[in-house]
Amino acid sequence: MEVEDMKLSITPVQGRFVAEVGSVDLSQPMDDAHFARIHDAFLEHSILVFRGQRLSNEQHIAFSRRFGELEIHTARHWLLPEHPEILVLSNRGEEGTRPIVNGGAYWHSDITYKAKPPLGSLLYALEVPPEGGDTLYADMYAAYASLDDETKARIDDLQAIHRYGDRYQLMAREDKDRPALTPEQLAEVPDVVHPVVRTHPETGRKVLFVNEGFTVGIVGMPEAEGKALLERLFEHSVQPGHVYRHRWQAGDLVMWDNRCTMHRATEYDLRYARAMHRTTVQGDRPA
Repeated sequence: MEVEDMKLSITPVQGRFVAEVGSVDLSQPMDDAHFARIHDAFLEHSILVFRGQRLSNEQHIAFSRRFGELEIHTARHWLLPEHPEILVLSNRGEEGTRPIVNGGAYWHSDITYKAKPPLGSLLYALEVPPEGGDTLYADMYAAYASLDDETKARIDDLQAIHRYGDRYQLMAREDKDRPALTPEQLAEVPDVVHPVVRTHPETGRKVLFVNEGFTVGIVGMPEAEGKALLERLFEHSVQPGHVYRHRWQAGDLVMWDNRCTMHRATEYDLRYARAMHRTTVQGDRPA
């Protein structure tokens, strides 16, 4: 059912997981009542899609900041020099930033390798190929809820190790345009430990909080056993019933709740340009 609030509309497009927000121009100032409606929809649906936007860098940042302080990514070679809050995902590069072909072609939640992973991200499409380059999103509320009771009991009190360097260095070997991280950058992101099952700080719902991108082991569990358990959880999380595929159009802004989703990029024809800007909202320590 479509819910209307003055001109703004919120239409579910995949059950409770994803909704499209219509009749809103994010380049314009937004009053508190309309923002509250969007914020409530964000907590209800986890992913919000805003079509047909025309945003300057300043406008993108301003709307993002309504949700909280913004993260500055460790990999500074992809940040806009004049707007370091914006991570540039462009296969051609932009304003001195390094090109990146497919930066997240694996399932992950953003920056879980930090003690306080992000609340969420807002990805704005500037240029997209005529086909391909979709983004897949996984519902980690549903991933947890659909586990059998025995598995829930086994994992509810476990802690997992999250690491950045391993995944980055693997990607750097495969992508000649991706520079290696400096020792100083690696020192900024030592291993961290998060609960395997976290409780969302605003909704109170339980979430499976592991991802193949950055989760490398289970605290107190032999390495082989921990990896086997993680592989099982990774596979379970991305069953088709848990996944939404977003087919990008130029002007789309997609916002996802990083505390209860995963995502991954898909392939496309590299003869075509693809350019995205991402802002990321700071979060809190998982519990």
